[in-house]
Amino acid sequence: MPELVARGASAGAELVVASRYAAGGSRAGLADGYRMLVSGASTALTKSLFPQALRGLTDPMSGFFAVRREAVDRAATGEDGLQPLGYKILLELAVRCRPRGIAEVPYTFGERHAGESKSTVREGLRFLRHLVTLRTADPRARVAVFGLIGLSGFVPNLALLWLLNGPGGLHYAPAEIIANQAGLLWNFVLVDSLLYRLRRSHRRRSVRLLTFAAVGNADLVARLPLAALIIAWGGLAPVPATAISMVVVFAGRFLLMDRWLYRRTRTRRAPVPVPAETPLPDPAAG
Repeated sequence: MPELVARGASAGAELVVASRYAAGGSRAGLADGYRMLVSGASTALTKSLFPQALRGLTDPMSGFFAVRREAVDRAATGEDGLQPLGYKILLELAVRCRPRGIAEVPYTFGERHAGESKSTVREGLRFLRHLVTLRTADPRARVAVFGLIGLSGFVPNLALLWLLNGPGGLHYAPAEIIANQAGLLWNFVLVDSLLYRLRRSHRRRSVRLLTFAAVGNADLVARLPLAALIIAWGGLAPVPATAISMVVVFAGRFLLMDRWLYRRTRTRRAPVPVPAETPLPDPAAG
C-alpha cells in the first residue's frame, strides 16, 4: 500500500493500480492455461469496450488499487452514481469516476495457498451483465443495443410462426399474431434484465411486461398507416417508405421505453464531507 500511495503522489494520479501486465509484473500465479485464457480474454474485452476510460490501465480486472476519495465522490453524486456488481470494483470506479490521471505499480500474481477462486461461471455471467450496464450508460450505446435486441426477436418469432403455420396449422394471420408475442417476450426479457437492469424498481414486472407488449403490438399498427402517408404525400415507392416508417416507429418506441417506462428515478446523494485537516498516509511510514 505505501508503494501505491507514493506512486499516486509522485504521478499526481487519482487512481493507482497494481498491475500484472505492467513492465515488471507477472501473472504466473494463475493456476493453469484456462485461467490465463479467461483472464486475458476478460481484460481484452473490457479494454475494447472502454478504450477512452481505461486508457493507460493495463489491468482493469485487478483487485489491488488505491483511489482518491474526491474521484469516488464525483461519481457517487453523478447521474448514474456507483452501481458495482460482483467483485470487479475497479472497473466500476475507473469507468464511472473518470479519475484524473492513472498510474500503475507492477506486481506478481502469486499462487493461491488458501481459499477458493471467485472466478466461477456465475461470476463470469455477472461480469458480462455488468459490462452491458456500464457500456449502455451512454444513450447512443443504448439505442444500438435496443436495436440489436429487437433484431434478435425475429428468431423466436419466425420459429414459432413456422411451427404454427405448417401443414394443417393455423392461418398465417393468427399465427403471425401469436408468433409476434413470442418475439416480444424474448425482447422484453433481454431489455428488462440487461439493458435497463438498474431502472426497473419503480414499476412492477407485470406492468413493465404489459406496457412493453402493448407498445410492441402498436408498432405494426402505427407503421402501416405511416408508410401509406409517406407514399401518398412524399411520392416515395413502398420499400423506402416502409424503411422510413420503421426508423420513425423504432425511434418513438425507444424514446417511450427509455424516457417513460424505464425512466431514471435515482436520487442524487451528497458526498460525505472529508475533514480538511485529514492527512494523507505517509508513504515512508512502516
